[in-house]
Amino acid sequence: MKKLVLVALIAALMTPMSAHAAQTKFVGGPLTNLDYQNATINITLTDVPTKGGLYIQQCVEAPAGTRSALCNKAAELWISTARGASFLPTAAIAFKPTGSYLVGTTTVDCLVSKCGVFMRFDHTVPADFAEDQFFPITFKAAVAGTTTLVADEVTATINGVAVTTRAPATLGYRQVATVAAVSKAGATLTYRSLAPACALNGLQITPLSGTGECAIAVTSVGNSTASPITVILPIRLTLGVQSLGGFALPETAKAFSKSALPSTTNFGEKVKYKATGACSVVKSILTMRRGKCEITASATGKKALYEGLSEKLVITGK
Repeated sequence: MKKLVLVALIAALMTPMSAHAAQTKFVGGPLTNLDYQNATINITLTDVPTKGGLYIQQCVEAPAGTRSALCNKAAELWISTARGASFLPTAAIAFKPTGSYLVGTTTVDCLVSKCGVFMRFDHTVPADFAEDQFFPITFKAAVAGTTTLVADEVTATINGVAVTTRAPATLGYRQVATVAAVSKAGATLTYRSLAPACALNGLQITPLSGTGECAIAVTSVGNSTASPITVILPIRLTLGVQSLGGFALPETAKAFSKSALPSTTNFGEKVKYKATGACSVVKSILTMRRGKCEITASATGKKALYEGLSEKLVITGK
């Protein structure tokens, strides 16, 4: 009896903490003696949370509670019901790891390093480690005399800020942004939006929603020195910032002068003005007297698109 208890205790200690907490059930194989260059692991997932999508990655095992930085971008899959995902959570998933891969200038050889299938929540819930699970995989040695092209590396920015699945971009409704990417192999790159919430015109991104998320896919077609790869650039969407469209009130104005104020915001909402002090506003026309004038400009917001406007303007009549 004591022996059975000891065995159970050892097994519990050897089980990753994330496996206890994870809701998603992973069934996949084969996980051992994989072909070094052309492996396929067939995966089925059940009890997938609706809180967010999942990434399935090939990574070197990291210490408990951390996420490895040595992952194979070419093999990464996005499991989600969102448009552009690699597979639906209910689909038969084909995962294709390789015996070696490149991360920056580091070559990972899974005959030397402990590699595995790493599953985690996607970019919609990046700080939630509840679904982190690691499943070790092993490879048989590569056949002598054969060569396999290493996957291309693509680095990308949105408005000059680096974006990866670990570091999504944040854009507001109608906040126009520019995507730029570089292929390490010098291969041709193509771009496409993976969700209707973000319109893509050339390299220009325009968010069409103020909530949720979208993503841009950047694909290297590969060349004689590198194989193709697609990277996903996730974008979190926030409410747009409503304004008077760049209008600036001067600090002073002549007493008894009149000037026009914006009648609509940058999103086309009607602006209401409330004036106190040495001025009045009627139908967006400001009339000054001598002294300090304070004006409150307000406009209604629109759910899931942009916030309401509340802005104070100060001017002095002389």
